[in-house]
Amino acid sequence: MTHIQIAFLFFAAIAAGGLLMAGMILAKIKIPSFIPIGHGLGGLAALGFLFWVNLQGGDATPDLAWWALVVFASGFVGGLLFFRVLFKQSAPLFLIAGHGSVAALGLYLLYGVAF
Repeated sequence: MTHIQIAFLFFAAIAAGGLLMAGMILAKIKIPSFIPIGHGLGGLAALGFLFWVNLQGGDATPDLAWWALVVFASGFVGGLLFFRVLFKQSAPLFLIAGHGSVAALGLYLLYGVAF
C-alpha cells in the first residue's frame, strides 16, 4: 500500500466521523465533545500527512494530489471558521452539508490519484 493510499484511507476515516456527527445532529442526539475535537485534529493530521506525501513525490506528484490538498485545506479552514468560531452551539444544516461536500470532492480527487 502506497503512502497516497494511506492518506486516502486516513481522510475516509475522518469523513466517516463527520458522517457520524451529521447523523447525530439529524437524529437530535447530543454529540460528545471528543468527537468533533477528534474530527478536527484528525483532519489536521491528515492534511499534514498528505502535504508530506506530496512533497516526497517531488516533480512526480500528480497535480490532482495537490488539488486534493487544496480542497481538503479549504474544507478544514471552513470547518474551523464555521463550527469553532461562528456557530459554536449549533451550525445550520446547509453549512454542514457544504463542509461535507467539500470533503467529498477532496476524497474524489484523492481517489483518482490513489487507485
